[in-house]
Amino acid sequence: MATTESFLVPDVPDLDPDTFGTDSGAVALTDPIHDIDGDGVLDTQTFDAGDAVVIASDLDSDGDADHLTMIHEDGAYASWEFRRDGDGVVHWQQTDGGTLGNG
Repeated sequence: MATTESFLVPDVPDLDPDTFGTDSGAVALTDPIHDIDGDGVLDTQTFDAGDAVVIASDLDSDGDADHLTMIHEDGAYASWEFRRDGDGVVHWQQTDGGTLGNG
């Protein structure tokens, strides 16, 4: 039997893959639905953002994404990690990128 919960759409983080970069702020995850590290805690959310699919993970359970991977329709991808420097300054650092497939 279908319930109203079956039709709920999870909150999607406000993120623009075309302008995302080092100085982008924190990305809040409110509806993780996957447990990618197997610890029993839901930590990852996938969603569409423009022409990209985003995989966002909050592995320290603070409510903000620690890792993001964005895969665009043309096969271009970029992976990012959220970092806090010793002086408390936060920023994203790109950890991988390229093109999938024959592109």
